[in-house]
Amino acid sequence: MRQLHGLALIVCLAAPAAAQDRTEIVFNQASELVPWCKAEAEAHYIGQGITPFQWTARYHDRSNVLYVEGRLRVHGDDVAVNCRVARGARERHAIIEIDDPTS
Repeated sequence: MRQLHGLALIVCLAAPAAAQDRTEIVFNQASELVPWCKAEAEAHYIGQGITPFQWTARYHDRSNVLYVEGRLRVHGDDVAVNCRVARGARERHAIIEIDDPTS
């Protein structure tokens, strides 16, 4: 019985540490920025209780900057979503701009 209790304690202590070990994304190509941009834009609306749909995007790079120009369908309107980041930068440095006319 004592060993089982000790094992449960180890699992509980190890779980938060594993969650913090998530590797941060490093963007080297514009196509790698697309899923990040979509997920961040969707999370913005889902956090407000709004379900977005119909994601479309195009991407390109200019010099050392990666760009995504996306659109989401939200509350019956197309909403522009633009993301950018320097090539080789981590996701914490990526920028997202959501142009929602209802905000």
